Amino acid sequence: MFQTMEGNAAPHRVIGSKADSEAELLSTLQAASENIMRLAGKLLAGRDASAQDAVSITEQKELAQLTIGRLLALPASTI
Repeated sequence: MFQTMEGNAAPHRVIGSKADSEAELLSTLQAASENIMRLAGKLLAGRDASAQDAVSITEQKELAQLTIGRLLALPASTI
């Protein structure tokens, strides 16, 4: 009864998602987090901040929350 790595190495998938693997979801979350920090700094500094920046930060927060939900929905890997 030998277990192959092929099944274990396959990335986890979330049904119906656009970014399917855990790595893709983590990358999306990292990008959203970086965008939020950049926009927050711009808005707090008050220089060159626009209404579009406020809308963008709200969109990035929504993306981050959705991505976190998708990560939490991934099945736990067995060790």
